[in-house]
Amino acid sequence: MQLELLSKHHLQPLFDFELENRVWFESLIEPRDNNFYSEHGVEQHIAAELDKVISGTAFCGLLIKDNEIVARANLRDISANKAFVGYRVSKRFLSQGYASLCLASLIEFAKKEFGVQFLEAKVLANNPASKQVLLKQGFEIIGNVPNFITLNNKSLACTAFRLKYT
Repeated sequence: MQLELLSKHHLQPLFDFELENRVWFESLIEPRDNNFYSEHGVEQHIAAELDKVISGTAFCGLLIKDNEIVARANLRDISANKAFVGYRVSKRFLSQGYASLCLASLIEFAKKEFGVQFLEAKVLANNPASKQVLLKQGFEIIGNVPNFITLNNKSLACTAFRLKYT
């Protein structure tokens, strides 16, 4: 199993993945606009993501198992020396090592394909599992931002992480 580049043919599986996990994701991260949750919305999302991939500023990957999307894994804002990592795993596939697999794949991909010197990530205070995944892969905490976001009527802090390639 490896990360597969997002493409137009992923429309239905991606729509299913996002819809099935909407409540779960929105409990941990900022919600997407309601317009996203339609086939047309996901189609527009894929087109926008592919534009970023073509421009070289992003990588949008899907972890697929038995023709089902298990997780999404992304590199964002790729520049000459850094990129931001992000991933989201389906609630049905939690605690099975998929977040670690996504992150390890992104680390390797960013180094080989983009030659970045370091990766950064941000994690909200309500997601200790994601913090542990980052720390396990060698990321270090570089800062905290209190009251970073209000999610579900609760103010949350954010922890910033960095991985420097040696």
